[in-house]
Amino acid sequence: MRKKFRNLVARTMTPEARKSAHELAQQKLAEMELAELREALEIRQEDLAKELRVTQATISRLERRPNVLLESLAKYIEGLGGKLELRAVLPDRTVLLTHLLAAKQKK
Repeated sequence: MRKKFRNLVARTMTPEARKSAHELAQQKLAEMELAELREALEIRQEDLAKELRVTQATISRLERRPNVLLESLAKYIEGLGGKLELRAVLPDRTVLLTHLLAAKQKK
């Protein structure tokens, strides 16, 4: 008989430990590399390459590159079905920087 992981967690972890584990999981999900994000969405490099009309090697290079152009990154994220937003996080506020991606969105 299979046991559900949820039931095991409920029996073996305190509420505080479950909350801590949940917060850690959410943090890890928010701090993904491009390849990790693509894999979490269960999208293959080949499929993304086809969507973006580039080669699989181009996707591989983009995922490994430490510095990426915003336009390339925006296209990659759109290929995954998302939208790139750029924010400046300051001590007293967070500002959405719209002008850097505005030209790309108008095309």
